[in-house]
Amino acid sequence: MSTKAVPQVPFGAVYFRKSNPPREDWERDYKVAADDGLNIFRHWFMWGSIERKPGEYDWEEFDRQMDLAAENNIKTVVAELIHSVPDWAMRKFAHARQLRGDGTPLPSIMGQSSATGGFANNSGGAGALTLNCPEVKEAAGNFLKALVTRYKGHKGLLGYDVWNECNYSPSVDYSEYSKAAFRDWLKAKYGDLEALSKAWHRYSHAEWDDVEPPVELGPYCESYDWLEFKRDNYYGQMQWRIDLVREIDPDCLIAAHGIASAIPNMIDRGCDDWLAASKVEIYGMTWIAARKGNQPWRHFYAADLTRSASRGKPFWHAERQGGPLWMQPQVLGRDKDDGRVAEPDDIKVWTMTSFAAGATGVLNLRFRPLLDGSLFGAFGSYGMDGSRTPRSDMARLHGEMGQCARTDRRLQSPSSQGRYRHSGYS
Repeated sequence: MSTKAVPQVPFGAVYFRKSNPPREDWERDYKVAADDGLNIFRHWFMWGSIERKPGEYDWEEFDRQMDLAAENNIKTVVAELIHSVPDWAMRKFAHARQLRGDGTPLPSIMGQSSATGGFANNSGGAGALTLNCPEVKEAAGNFLKALVTRYKGHKGLLGYDVWNECNYSPSVDYSEYSKAAFRDWLKAKYGDLEALSKAWHRYSHAEWDDVEPPVELGPYCESYDWLEFKRDNYYGQMQWRIDLVREIDPDCLIAAHGIASAIPNMIDRGCDDWLAASKVEIYGMTWIAARKGNQPWRHFYAADLTRSASRGKPFWHAERQGGPLWMQPQVLGRDKDDGRVAEPDDIKVWTMTSFAAGATGVLNLRFRPLLDGSLFGAFGSYGMDGSRTPRSDMARLHGEMGQCARTDRRLQSPSSQGRYRHSGYS
C-alpha cells in the first residue's frame, strides 16, 4: 500500500473510548488538538458497543469521530476490538467460551480502558470467546467486514490497528475448540499418534481425543508444543484480521503495537514483537513509566527493542504516558516520582528518548483522562475537562521539535532520504 497519507511525524493521542470524552466536548477537543499540531487520533471501535443486536450496528458516535477528523485534518487509526464481545454473542455462543485450565470460563467483565462491558482477561482472540469456534469467527468477521466497508475511502481514515498490545493470557484457552485445533496442529507436526506419544513420553494415548494440552507447564515436550501452538494460533488470527481488512480496503495502512516485553514475556504471553512487526507496515509500543519504572535505561530499552523488532520499518511510540496513574496495582508501594506523576520534564524526556531511539511518531495514551472506571484521571496530557496543561504544552513543543528534526535529517542525509522514500515518506 502507499503510506503517502501518513504524516511526516505522526503526533497524536488515543481519544474516543466509549463513553469518554463526553459528546459535548468533541468539537472543541478536535479544534484544540488541531491547533496544537496533533495529526492522528486512535479510537477503539468495539464490537460489543457497535453491534447492538445480530446484524444491527450503531455507528453514529463513531461516524462523528471520523467526520470531525476529516474536518480538522486529523487522520484516524481505527483500533478494531473484536475482543470486546457483545452480550448477545456471549449468550448465543456460550459453548465457545474460553476456558482456563481448571475448566472455568472467562466471564464478560467491565473494561478498564473503556468503561463498557464485554471484556475479558485475555487480549488475544475474541476476548471471552474463542476464534477457534467457526461460528464465533464468522460473527466477528462479519463485524470487521462491516467496519472496513463503512469507512473505506473516508477522508478521515488512515488505517487499522489490528491488535492492541500484542499478547495473550497464559492461562487460556482450554476450550474444546482450541483443543481440537491443537490436535490438528500436532497431527501436522508429528504425522501420527505413535510419534507424538513417543515425543511426549506419554505411552497410553489410544486415540487423538486422549491428547490434552498441559495445564501445568514444565521443561517437557508437551509444554513446548502447547506454547508454540498458542503463538501460531493467535498470530494466525492476527493474519486473518489483516487479510480480511486487505480484501476490502487494499490501500489503507495496517499497524499494530505491542508492549515491548519480548524478553520477559515472549514465551508464556506471546509477546513476539518480531513476529507481530513482520505482519504490518508500521509497528509500535505501549510503554508507560508509571507501570514499568522511570529509570532512564528502561524507556530506551523498550524503544530500542521495538526498533530492532521492526527491522527497518517505521515504528511509533504508540501509547506514551502523559499524565498520572493512581489506582492500578502496579503503582502500590511505588514512589510518586517513579513515573506515577508525569511532570512536563518527564514528557520531554520520554518523547525525546523515543525519538532518539528511532521512533518516527508519538501518540499519547490518552488525549484527556477517562472520567469513570478504574483508570479515572489517568494518563491524559490535557486536563480532566479537556483544557490545556503544562504537560500538553510540553508534548506539543516536542512534537514540533520532532517534526523539525525529521525534516533536517531528510534534507542533510542522502542515505536518510533513500530510507524514508522506501518507507513511504517521500
